[in-house]
Amino acid sequence: MSEPATGTIHDLGYKRYGGTRRSTATRWLVIMRNQIASGWKTWWRFKASLGLAVLTTFIAGGVMFILRDKVVRDFAGQFAATMADAALPKSIEWYTRAAFLVSLTIGARVIAGDVQSGAFTFYFARSVRPRDYVLGKLGGMFGLMALIMLAGPLTLALARLGLSEDTEQLVASLHLIPKAIGIGLLGTLVFATVPLAFSSLFANVRYAMALWAAYYLVFGLMVSLLGRASGGWIGALDLATALEAVAMHLFDLHLFRGRAGSVPYDAALASLLIHAGVGIAILSYQVRRAYGSGVGGAG
Repeated sequence: MSEPATGTIHDLGYKRYGGTRRSTATRWLVIMRNQIASGWKTWWRFKASLGLAVLTTFIAGGVMFILRDKVVRDFAGQFAATMADAALPKSIEWYTRAAFLVSLTIGARVIAGDVQSGAFTFYFARSVRPRDYVLGKLGGMFGLMALIMLAGPLTLALARLGLSEDTEQLVASLHLIPKAIGIGLLGTLVFATVPLAFSSLFANVRYAMALWAAYYLVFGLMVSLLGRASGGWIGALDLATALEAVAMHLFDLHLFRGRAGSVPYDAALASLLIHAGVGIAILSYQVRRAYGSGVGGAG
């Protein structure tokens, strides 16, 4: 008589994970790398704007080289500068346009897109803290914006140094490097933080993009025109005008009396820093509230 069949448990070869265990403090770096990689994928989201920034750099560099000895003056003839010195600060206006395109196609979509697609559940189900998420998204946007707002002006500053006729002039022009870095970092900070704050206010990508575009274009144009007409500080509420006003002050370029000419430097700088600070605060609050309310499975 045959014995009854019995179940047999075979060793499936399970092994305990023996790979590298990374600290929880590095989780934001993973989110940052993912943010940069996602922004780089399609040409219309980032590469087209980067192309505009590169084109701006080449044109401004060409003007700086070809017309370097041409002197430009204001209407009263009080201030004067060469095109070699004016090309860099005047190019900031075009770098901000490229940065706005990136902020609209990527920045204003990031948080709203994650909420709309359910990615919050993925992030927070893997024990990602709100601050890891915020730092990762901010770091990713900062890296993308730096390629436009920081790399371009810094390249032009180096090109200006290359036009120096002797060592004495080269040494006298070294101050352009920290100024270019300063205005580049300031622009990068603003265009990385404020659009993300608008994105965190909505769970719908289209609403977030529309509100950011309305604030930057419509509201910005209104306060810029009011500031130009009144000669007051209100024009500093327009981010593009404020950034241009700071650039004009840093590079001692007072002859162009456009929309930024009537904005006080201290008001422009304060507006940019306040925008960035409020943007980070709104982003942090909205992410933490979503985390705490269960949008991601956390209580």
